[in-house]
Amino acid sequence: MKKINLMVFSMLTLGLLTFSGCSEKTKDSANETVEEAKDDMDDNISDAKEDINEASADFKAKVKEDKESLKTEVDEAVAKLDKKIEEADAKIEKATDKEKAKWQERKKELNREKEELKASWDETQDETAEKWDAFKASTKAKIEKAKEDLRD
Repeated sequence: MKKINLMVFSMLTLGLLTFSGCSEKTKDSANETVEEAKDDMDDNISDAKEDINEASADFKAKVKEDKESLKTEVDEAVAKLDKKIEEADAKIEKATDKEKAKWQERKKELNREKEELKASWDETQDETAEKWDAFKASTKAKIEKAKEDLRD
């Protein structure tokens, strides 16, 4: 950006000098310098575009990698929730009526958390790169909540 500003300033300065009554040779020299400055500016713009495209590609690759990592975490959390749900089912079969109600409520909570995780993952398909960081933080918080519940 500084290069572009410097080039524009140079072009303006040369333009002012050109129009201030210079000799024909000086005007030709100034015109050449202006053309060179334009070429340099075009090169700088091309370089900047390449840098932006490269940065964009790097960011998209990172988002893809993050999504794959998050998918693995979601799958692991869902598998653990499924296991706890199976354990709750086994305890419901053996429990007294009073305990059954407790385990059925626990099973509902686990199923709700599992569905929230699955819904969060389904939303990743719609997330853009700009929203990715916020989405990732939200989903990780849900995973942590599920892990905390599994420790109980």
